[in-house]
Amino acid sequence: MMNSVITILRNQVIELKFNPNSSFFRFMGTLASFAVLNWVFLLTCLPIVTIGAALTAMQATQQRYLRIESTKLTRTYWHHFTKNFKQATGTWLILLALAAVFGFNIAFWRGNPNFWATPVLVVMIVAAVVLGLIAELVLPLLGLFQNTVRQTFKNAALMIIPNFFRVLLLVAIDGAAFIIFYLTNIGRAMSLIFGFAFWQYIKAFAYRRILAKYTDEI
Repeated sequence: MMNSVITILRNQVIELKFNPNSSFFRFMGTLASFAVLNWVFLLTCLPIVTIGAALTAMQATQQRYLRIESTKLTRTYWHHFTKNFKQATGTWLILLALAAVFGFNIAFWRGNPNFWATPVLVVMIVAAVVLGLIAELVLPLLGLFQNTVRQTFKNAALMIIPNFFRVLLLVAIDGAAFIIFYLTNIGRAMSLIFGFAFWQYIKAFAYRRILAKYTDEI
């Protein structure tokens, strides 16, 4: 009896060690693919102005991976990065410019003794919050739908109310990622290995629930 058990365990270990189709090797292969995708993402983010194109390509890649696990992650990423580069970069610069305007006004009107300071400050804060919610949706939409930048911003704004709690979930995921990846040593190490790709992979599930209402391709 004991010899039979030992034989079975030995055979399983041999299969795990040498069978490239085993669950262990498949997992390690997926982990390696995510690591390479993560490094390519970081590389394409370095110019700063290309962050929008990088985020667009990353989310489009993750959405395809959720549909087709055999997706070549890096190849798919480069395809979407080059395809959406112009629109995504323009969208990213618009987001940065609006964020700068709202941030400057919030800093200027905060504590200002002028009578109009408080109402203007409230408007600027609300506008900044709305911009943040739109930013959660606008770049993924660019990667998945063919529209003008203007129409994509409009679509993102219209999608906020019907999907309000799911959009808040996206914000919460970003907040958790910031705490884990930037404020802890293990998080910083993970971010260099596969953390950013994994962060976008988690967000892809929330995006999938949102976008499924608007297309059958999700």
